[in-house]
Amino acid sequence: MRRIRVALVEDNRKYLEEVCLLLEDTPYLEVIGTYSHGRDAIEGIIGTSPDVALVDLKLPDEISGVEVIRRIRERGSNTECLVLTVYDDDLNLFSALRAGAVGYIVKNDATLPDVVQAIQEVIDGGAPMSVGIARRILSEFRKLSKTPGHPNVQGLTNRELEILEWLATGRTTKKVAQDLHISYETVRCHQKNMYKKLQVHSLVEALAALRDEAKS
Repeated sequence: MRRIRVALVEDNRKYLEEVCLLLEDTPYLEVIGTYSHGRDAIEGIIGTSPDVALVDLKLPDEISGVEVIRRIRERGSNTECLVLTVYDDDLNLFSALRAGAVGYIVKNDATLPDVVQAIQEVIDGGAPMSVGIARRILSEFRKLSKTPGHPNVQGLTNRELEILEWLATGRTTKKVAQDLHISYETVRCHQKNMYKKLQVHSLVEALAALRDEAKS
């Protein structure tokens, strides 16, 4: 089985070394690049096309982690970007999601094995979130679902809202199907209908879009 190719964008040298050691000791993972500056990260990731990039948000040059993610997406890279940061505020969270991050892990809330698990979840189609982040997102959805006159959310069925809430906690489509005791194909069908109604293409786009509408 082909190993998952991972790039790391992190300016804390000690933490970078710890994560590298862990990933290199995991048989199905391969570290193919490490970067401490945003500009180097963009060119390196575009050039090597890793499966997953772990991206810190605070970098020492003028290009932030959010900008790294945005530019990678704009240049058509297939690399999935997973944020790994100390920041757990809404501004950084939703800025990263709007830029195209597929998940958001807070360093203080995650062990190094949790990081490995999050990488696997990304490959499996999930949107891994730290527990505190997932709870906050879930709370946002529950508020929105009860907000009169919110056109997009009000257009979703109860089942679609239920599935959206489960996905918002970071579960994969397969895990949602298992937990709700329905088929994988049924969950995928509901997902497609939800994204069409919300006019987005992915869960993270839905999170950011609904957040923007709630503030407007």
